[in-house]
Amino acid sequence: MQERINVNGSISLPAEAAVSPLDRGFLYGDSVYETIRTYGETPFRLGAHLDRLRRSAERVGIPYERAPVPIETEFFRTLQAAGHGDAAIRIILSRGIGPVSYETAEVGAPTCVIHVRPFPRPLPRHINEGVDVAIVGVVRNSIYALDPAIKSSNLLNNFMAWAEARRLRADEPILLNGSGQVAEGASSNVFLVKEGRLLTPPLEAGILQGITRDLVLDLARRAGIDAGEEPLRPEDLRAADEAFITSTLRGILPVRRCDGWPIREGRPGPMTIRLMGMYDKVAQEETNAGSEPGASRK
Repeated sequence: MQERINVNGSISLPAEAAVSPLDRGFLYGDSVYETIRTYGETPFRLGAHLDRLRRSAERVGIPYERAPVPIETEFFRTLQAAGHGDAAIRIILSRGIGPVSYETAEVGAPTCVIHVRPFPRPLPRHINEGVDVAIVGVVRNSIYALDPAIKSSNLLNNFMAWAEARRLRADEPILLNGSGQVAEGASSNVFLVKEGRLLTPPLEAGILQGITRDLVLDLARRAGIDAGEEPLRPEDLRAADEAFITSTLRGILPVRRCDGWPIREGRPGPMTIRLMGMYDKVAQEETNAGSEPGASRK
């Protein structure tokens, strides 16, 4: 697989791709995006991602229907141009090119960028042992400011949290909301297991409705697991029996330590391992990848 970027229908190498410096996505972070992964040449849950991209665009007033190219068609055309292999694809839709002003009357058609790159495989130790997370001081954007339910390219809040986690030698930050409740990671949703119950923060906590998050909740409930969406405090995470994070590119990753302290025994727990297997099975079935069990984590 070779990295390719499609800008409004023009596919090129990354070094040759260009977006105007007057594009509002560059000027103001006035854009929305989605990240999709493939198993071989087959995207996983593409329809759900495109639906969420449209919803995000509508929430900020970007006219999705005025995109200069058919997004799904260009998605597959760019994927084909990149060659064979597992891929990570980012679709960005900005409001487009306009004056250096908040006024939008003179803004043209939206800009559509589709970036295809080889799938960044999680480290084996993160899969087998778990990741380290840290509860950081950076507070998640308020739903009354820039609602995290909008998958916006304005990611400075996430980046600052990620940078703090790196200083703390953690793999992923955990952000709290303004009420001190657990919200989400910089690029993940958070789950914990306590006394046999699977728990994750509710959407009202100010989080993105993750597509992997929704799948995990659905799989758990179909398997008879008591799964709930409830407000969680930092101490709930630190005292959990198990914990894991979810995202499109990482699937389900166990959490080994929080703030330097082990989550229970400091290794993946039985419910986490069970859900990882269930997630793998669904991914393989839906993409007809035909690869060995655990391929979604490889």
